[in-house]
Amino acid sequence: MKGMDLKTKTVKVNILGSERNLRFDMNTFCELEEIYGDLNAAFDALSNMKLKAVRAFVYAALKSEDESITLSEVGKGLGIEDLEMLATALSDALTSSMPKGDDDSGEVTAA
Repeated sequence: MKGMDLKTKTVKVNILGSERNLRFDMNTFCELEEIYGDLNAAFDALSNMKLKAVRAFVYAALKSEDESITLSEVGKGLGIEDLEMLATALSDALTSSMPKGDDDSGEVTAA
């Protein structure tokens, strides 16, 4: 698509004992579809801040870079105290994954 930056962007977060990248690409969305059976159901659950959805979105976004990660491993590494940071990071990662005009950076950092 001419004039569109289609590079997948990442959001850096400190979770699971190290700095990781949340990435939303086609594989991430396919993983969510596999977990929920329907991508719209996944987004509905996330918009309602269901804990299962937060875990699933973090897992799917991490799996894009680390195929060996498991859903259970992600769940064990996240705490309730991480929810606000994760909500912001997931929102940033989803927003940055959408195609838009020219951009000078491929990374966003979440606090």
